[in-house]
Amino acid sequence: MTFKQKYEITPRYLTGPSQRRPKAPLARCRFMVAHDTGNPGSTAAGNVSYYERTHADMEQSAHLFVDDKQIIECVPFLTGPAEKAWHVVYNVTTDNVRYGVDANDAAGGVELCYGGSIDLQEAYKRFVWVMAYSCYRYGLNPATDITGHYILDPARRTDPQNALRLLNKTFDDFVADVAKEYADCKEDEPVLNKEVANNIISSYLSPEWFKCDEQRTKAQQDGRAADAEAWRKLRDYQKYLADELRKASGQAVE
Repeated sequence: MTFKQKYEITPRYLTGPSQRRPKAPLARCRFMVAHDTGNPGSTAAGNVSYYERTHADMEQSAHLFVDDKQIIECVPFLTGPAEKAWHVVYNVTTDNVRYGVDANDAAGGVELCYGGSIDLQEAYKRFVWVMAYSCYRYGLNPATDITGHYILDPARRTDPQNALRLLNKTFDDFVADVAKEYADCKEDEPVLNKEVANNIISSYLSPEWFKCDEQRTKAQQDGRAADAEAWRKLRDYQKYLADELRKASGQAVE
């Protein structure tokens, strides 16, 4: 199983170890937290640049920032061995109640940029895709393993509702969009090597097809209609087998 790589993820890691990037390993990703920047008009590159300039100032970060042009990873999560990011405060307990663990220790955090000159529809497409890809990478269920910052810290935070309202979407709409993207982007890998399939077709099935067709023609010419029909069915079965091999090896049927 593979996942369709619709967008590029650009690694631009913050200096670490530092306040914003402790370089502490994320042992296991248990869920995803959706954020928005809360700063209309700020881009992915602008946010990451600000985080880098202030990397020694405060314990606040996220793994990825997404706008209409870029997906930038500033704390390793999808482009390198996963590390912790400080995107949910420790002194709220909603994450512990819901998931049995602190978000900073076991969740990915993705920030959606919006407002100003940002094309929010395009940014949202990338946001949905990277959340779906994160679920794929870490074996998560989009329907149950995505939460919002406002859900975990309702007294202080409203994200990602700030951006979603501009799109006339609820958080449930967003989760449904991620689940659909997850399903659409999963691709089954061929279970059979293409060269092996073609060798079986050319060496065995194709000669048998011609043999059956020759016998069908002969029976038809001799007026043996029942025999001709039997040879036709056997001939067509060779094509069926060949097409099944083609499908199993990721090739188009003929």
